[in-house]
Amino acid sequence: MIEYRVMEDNGEYRWFHIRYIVHFEKEWPRYVVILLRNTDSEHRKNDELRQKAERDSLTGLYNKGYVKELIQKALSVPETKKALLVLDMDGFKKINDNLGHLFGDAVISDMALTLTEVFSGADILGRVGGDEFVVCIREADDREQINALCEKLRNMLRRSFKYGDGKILNVSGSIGIVMSPEYGTQYDELFGYADTALYEAKQRGRDMHVFYTKEIQAGQRKKTEENEVMQERQALLANPVEFIFRMLYETGDARITVETLLALFAKYFMVQRVVIYQQKDGQWVCWFEWHAGDTLPVAVAHEGNVFACINANFQKGIYGNFSECPDTAKLEGSLAKLFSERNIHAFLHAGIMNGERRIGFVGFDDCRASRVWTKREHEVLKTFADVLGTFLMDQMRYDMVRKGYWHLQGILNAMLRKIWVTSTKDGKVLYMNAATRKELGAPENGDEKTCYKVVTDSNRPCIRCKFSKLRGDCPVGKRLKHEATAKNLTPFPVPWKGEPGGNLFIDDK
Repeated sequence: MIEYRVMEDNGEYRWFHIRYIVHFEKEWPRYVVILLRNTDSEHRKNDELRQKAERDSLTGLYNKGYVKELIQKALSVPETKKALLVLDMDGFKKINDNLGHLFGDAVISDMALTLTEVFSGADILGRVGGDEFVVCIREADDREQINALCEKLRNMLRRSFKYGDGKILNVSGSIGIVMSPEYGTQYDELFGYADTALYEAKQRGRDMHVFYTKEIQAGQRKKTEENEVMQERQALLANPVEFIFRMLYETGDARITVETLLALFAKYFMVQRVVIYQQKDGQWVCWFEWHAGDTLPVAVAHEGNVFACINANFQKGIYGNFSECPDTAKLEGSLAKLFSERNIHAFLHAGIMNGERRIGFVGFDDCRASRVWTKREHEVLKTFADVLGTFLMDQMRYDMVRKGYWHLQGILNAMLRKIWVTSTKDGKVLYMNAATRKELGAPENGDEKTCYKVVTDSNRPCIRCKFSKLRGDCPVGKRLKHEATAKNLTPFPVPWKGEPGGNLFIDDK
C-alpha cells in the first residue's frame, strides 16, 4: 500500500492511494494488479478535523489543550534546555473597550503572526486564551539569544491606535520566562512560574521581559493570595444586596459597614477615591470618603468647579440616576485642565434618591487613567446607593425630629406658664420649661429628681396629688388610703405603681 500526492499544473496537490497485487508463476512475478484511488477529499476532511482539534480558530496557532500536550513532550526530552514564555498585550482591554471586539480580534491575529516571524519553526507556539500566548523554545542554551528574541518581539508589539477625537491608545507586550529543567519539567508547574514572571513584568512597569527566579517566589505566593481574595470578592459581590446586608448583620454598625464597603469597592473596581455626599440644610456635605494614600482628599480634589461639574452632570439613564465621565480630558473649556490638575481622569457617581429627589450620591474617581465604566460597576454602585438611601433617610428623619424638639422647647420656654413632664412609673421629672425651673430653682441640666422631691423636698410620693386623676385609679393607693382613714392615721404617701406613659403638668396660677 502506498500513499502519495501529485502536484497538478495549477500548483495544487492531490492525494492518491495505491494498492497492488503481484501474481507469481513459481518464483517469477508475471503481472501486477494495481488499484488506484483518489483520496484527496478524505485527506482534506481529516486535515480539517485535525485542524479543529489542534488549532486555535482565530490565530491558527495551537490551541490551549494541544499546545500543552506538545510542550510537555518537548520538556520530557532528557538533557535538553528549554525556555517557556508566557506573554500578553499591555492595554488590550482598552482596545476592546474603545475600538471594539472585532478590532481586538484583528490585533490578536496580528500578534500571532508576529510570534511566527520572531520564533523558528522548531519552537512551539500556542494561544491559551484572550491575548495570552505561550511559547516553548526548544533550544535554550544561550540566554542572551532569548533576551534578543524577547527584545525583538517587544519592539514589534509596540503599537499606537487612534480613536475618538484624536485620542491615542498605546499598547505593548510583557513576557514572563522560566527555564527548564532548572525549575522543573512539568508544564503546569512551569506555566505557573512563567505567569508569575509575567505578573512581575507588569508590576515593574510593563513592556518588558522577566526571567523567573527564586527571588520572586514570594511574589508568586502574593499573587496567589490576591487571586484568592479577588475570587472571594467576586463571589460576594455577585449578589451585592445580600453581601451588603450580610455585612450589616455581621458588624451590627452601619458606619463601620459603610467604611468597610468603601475600601472594598475601591480595591475591587481599582479606583483611588470613593465618596458619599448628602444634602444637609441645603448644602452638599461629604458624609464618608476613602482615598488612596497618594491621592488628594476629597475636600481638595472636589473643591469648587470640580464638584459643581459632577453635581450638575446627573442624568437619568438605563442604569439609574448617574453622573459619569469616562475621560475628563474631553470636558469643555477650563474644566479639563482643572480635573487634570486634581488628577481625576474619570468619575462615576450614583444618585441616592428619595422618590424623584436626589438627597445624596455615592461614587468613584479614577485618578490614574480614563476608563469606560462597565454595566457591573453601574449595577453595584446603584445597589449601594439604594441601601445608603435608607441610612440617609433615617438620619434625615432623626434631624427633623431633633429640630422639631428644639423648636418646641423654644416655644415652651418662652411661655409664662409653668410646664413640666413626669413619669407615671417612678415620678421622675422628664422635662421642665424655663418658668418652672425659675419658680422651683431647679438647674437646667441637673440630676433626675422626682416631682415630689422637687416640689415638696419629700422622698415619698404625695397621697393628695392634685394630678392623681391624670395617673388613673391605683388599687394599691386606694387600699392604703382606706386603711389609714379607718385607723385614724395621718395620711401617708402612696407608692406609685408602674402605670404606662407620663404626666404633663401645666400650672396656670
